[in-house]
Amino acid sequence: MAAQPRPASTAEVGTAPGGAAAERRFRVALEFAVEGDLRFLSHHDELRMLARALVRARWPVAYTQGYNPLPRLVLPLPRSLGIAAAAQLALVDLEGERPTEELFHSLHAALPAGCRLQRVVPAPAGMPHARAVTYEVALDPEDVGPVQARLPRLLDRTTWVVERSQRPGKPTQHIDIRPYIREVELEGRVLRLHLAIESQRTARPAEILTELGLTAETYNHRVRRVAVQWDIELAGPTAARVSRKEDTW
Repeated sequence: MAAQPRPASTAEVGTAPGGAAAERRFRVALEFAVEGDLRFLSHHDELRMLARALVRARWPVAYTQGYNPLPRLVLPLPRSLGIAAAAQLALVDLEGERPTEELFHSLHAALPAGCRLQRVVPAPAGMPHARAVTYEVALDPEDVGPVQARLPRLLDRTTWVVERSQRPGKPTQHIDIRPYIREVELEGRVLRLHLAIESQRTARPAEILTELGLTAETYNHRVRRVAVQWDIELAGPTAARVSRKEDTW
């Protein structure tokens, strides 16, 4: 069994109960980038960062019921620790509809440097599921030649078995990740990984980098998720964009 992208965290997500209150809720989708040191935020820390920004932006966020109410906020495809993302998606339930342009501007001003809001749109019905993902890694000049030499031999394989450690106390597994590798290409110094996601299973970028002779210490934190293919298209107009000096890269 190959890698399973973590499902949306249930710790800070609630399913809207029935009744009039649920009918009044308005779900929006946020597209944003996570860059710089923010790539080292854990999944739960990223959720907390977004939740605090939503409070500062005075969004009318809907909360779960009970003794410890939490914002109805979900990341359909969480990042792995250390991986930057140019295409991160979050879904937020609101207590009533608001203009998306107004929501965009208020949240843009509340997010920390390194988290660049790209758009706010009405969310489609249902939960989006990722079908494919693209990563990029900038190689050091001295590594380009060796990778270029190894890549054709690796892609010619019909199987690509890697050893994967599970949770502590669990045995190591040998997994064939070849079915999830659509394409690996080298353009100049940029290594680009096009990976399929099937039944929440995929290959890990670090596994491919290791097979190409690239060390984890040097390259794992350079991985950047640049595109995600979803099974649901986001509807609605793109909100206005505002540039910030610290967001340029």
